[in-house]
Amino acid sequence: MSQIKVRNYQSEARHEFLWNLIVCLPVLAAAMYLLPDSGSIGHRNMLAMFIADGVLTMAFMYLLEKYSITQSGLYESIVITVLSSIYTFVIVCAVNLFFFMQSEKLYADIGVMAAKIILISLSDVILHKSFENEKWYHKPTLLIIGSTDNNFFRMKRIKYGVLEKYDAWYENICDIKGDELKKFAQEKFLHYDAICILDGVENDEYHIAVNIATEYNKNLFIVPQMVDVGKTNARIVRFDDVLTLYMPQKLLTASDFFLKRAVDIAVALVGFVLACIPMAVISIAIMLTSPGPVFYKQLRLTKDKKEFYIYKFRTMIPDAEKLSGPKFAEKDDPRITPIGKFLRACRLDELPQILNILKGDMSVVGPRPERPVFVQQFEQEIENYDYRFAVKAGLTSLSHVYGRYSTYIHDRTYYDLFYITHYSLFLDFKIILLTTKTLFLKSAAEGEDDFKEKTVAQATGEVKSN
Repeated sequence: MSQIKVRNYQSEARHEFLWNLIVCLPVLAAAMYLLPDSGSIGHRNMLAMFIADGVLTMAFMYLLEKYSITQSGLYESIVITVLSSIYTFVIVCAVNLFFFMQSEKLYADIGVMAAKIILISLSDVILHKSFENEKWYHKPTLLIIGSTDNNFFRMKRIKYGVLEKYDAWYENICDIKGDELKKFAQEKFLHYDAICILDGVENDEYHIAVNIATEYNKNLFIVPQMVDVGKTNARIVRFDDVLTLYMPQKLLTASDFFLKRAVDIAVALVGFVLACIPMAVISIAIMLTSPGPVFYKQLRLTKDKKEFYIYKFRTMIPDAEKLSGPKFAEKDDPRITPIGKFLRACRLDELPQILNILKGDMSVVGPRPERPVFVQQFEQEIENYDYRFAVKAGLTSLSHVYGRYSTYIHDRTYYDLFYITHYSLFLDFKIILLTTKTLFLKSAAEGEDDFKEKTVAQATGEVKSN
């Protein structure tokens, strides 16, 4: 009997990419062969368009992070395939209608889109089922180590958040120092395939853990400290013959703000046209199902802590905070209306923020706008929190696409600072694309109580206990 192998997610991602490419090529070749009469398009242009179709499909799947080692599973993979094929179809059709107006090519593109979705998804199902077969492969083991009481809860969160891909465990090393930690790491690390080191570990202990994980050739994940977030944008230079990491000052220039504003206006105008009918339907639904106004406005802070009123569809009963005071929404919150639950789950309650973007209060992409009462609290608790106000608040953000409603404010701030220090129009474009994916992922809308419930359920069935 052959030995069961440990899953290698980096290798699996490469396999998935190659198989997707292999599936794309015969689909496009068949379309080219079955449509020899290209009319006014011409054979050379037709060939170029089919090549572009394949390149765009693979590019969209890459940008939507289908081939990431943290991609969550088969469902997300199929969602990405469908979205990538649709986006490619829209672009190719636009080129055809603008330059050639060939109905035959339009019908061919519909067939190509359908064939890609079906065949790529089928190949993904086969690959995923093969790698998930416990007779052939087993999940890699992951050890999460950290220190301090705050990181203890984050260790638990990571453990239960990655159980689908890792056999994860955690250790609190707050009382283990020096030689004792070295001995602990040498004994423990041998039994795990990957090590995750949280921020908050003291420098000496951090270096011991990193050195031993590297010596044992383990996959290594590191949660950076807030001050180190900008280092991920560093590049290598040298002073004479000394290797040096150069971190350029990263503030948006006047031209960056101008281009970002121009893109905001263009995207908001297109979004407003596309959202007009859905917004009218939502407005009617709110009026018919709940007494009170259709829209809801609330004071928030944007760039340089400027105050503005954010617009949303009302999802709660009128005067919801009159008795409770300001607080975050909870699971099964009695203040949320039935239609409000649906709007929140699909993020449709935020559509009126298109008006905030057109007014200039917000950007399409940027840190999510926060309420003044919470900003005062977070400024006291979180290092460099003020830096997130270097740009306008956004309709979507890096924390929006990588986190969930229950993501701790500390980690959301990490994402915000990373976005600002790595800003580019390309990053904005990628975040917008990823936002469309999150609309179809239930986990993105998971609240804090949802996470706790899932954690308890998973923990109950465990054999091991801390």
